[in-house]
Amino acid sequence: MDFLDEIHNVRYRLAMALKVSSFKVGDFTYIETSDPNKDFVIGEEEGKVFVLPINKDCIKFSQDIKHCLGFDYYYKEQFPWKEEVKIGVLDRIIRILKVFNDYDEIKNYIINQEIIQYEGKDYAMLEGDLYFSNPYEEFLDKLKDDDLENIKKLSKAYQEVKNFLDIQVENPTPVEDIYKEIESELIKIARKYNVELDYGKSIKLYSDERISEDEEHVEEEIREPINVNSLLAKIRAKKVIERKDDFLNFLLSKEGEFNIWGEIKGKGIILDEMKDKNVTVLLTYPQELEINIGGIKRKILVPKPSILFIKKDSAHFEIAR
Repeated sequence: MDFLDEIHNVRYRLAMALKVSSFKVGDFTYIETSDPNKDFVIGEEEGKVFVLPINKDCIKFSQDIKHCLGFDYYYKEQFPWKEEVKIGVLDRIIRILKVFNDYDEIKNYIINQEIIQYEGKDYAMLEGDLYFSNPYEEFLDKLKDDDLENIKKLSKAYQEVKNFLDIQVENPTPVEDIYKEIESELIKIARKYNVELDYGKSIKLYSDERISEDEEHVEEEIREPINVNSLLAKIRAKKVIERKDDFLNFLLSKEGEFNIWGEIKGKGIILDEMKDKNVTVLLTYPQELEINIGGIKRKILVPKPSILFIKKDSAHFEIAR
């Protein structure tokens, strides 16, 4: 048996080891397993076997196995080229995020929408939860801005003093004084840029529950530490917006040939990449994407300028857009 790659071989062995029953669903073989969370689906194309994980019992609640696998159409089918359509290509999924009519629409979208996406990803990176490479981070790295550098230094000092304050049992007052001094500086910067402070470790960049910043009582109202990563992400976004024309030119200058994971070729701009999981790419003109997965070569026509989100089937995480 010839597998698409080694991970599909391993999945096949797992499926067979955990197999309870199997049955045909369209062109696929469904493997019901003893695992409480996952079953498997086995497909074959041009002699290459691929094995996809699937949520347990999804097929019992869905009329279409494709929906269980996370896409709307298989690439061999006729499908409409419109936003939110998801196309399955072997063990990859291509989601059409945005379709444009002209270049002006592309530029307006980047300035008015894509920077918001970047701000959320920037926050996730500052929190240390995820890592993205994209033109936004590159552009920020090139900025030599005194306030941004000051926030970084204050944030590090603030977190360090907070750690000491958390473990200080006796006579915490001197440490509290240092803590409040740094906190005051952070509050001044937030007011300077007219950004609202978040407190504690925010799961979302913009929480629905906020503490009022009434100037007369701000110190009394703070019950949790300032979320310095949220503050930094917001101000970094403001710095990019202040230079939006420069940022737009910088991003558009990134256009060129790409080869995602050595499998998907085209010409456009990598808007961001989460290593080994997913890529967002902007195609500024109609073209054919050349796809070569495990030696199986295909082409997909992109009829209009578009933003595509491309993910591996094993990459269950994705940023909400």
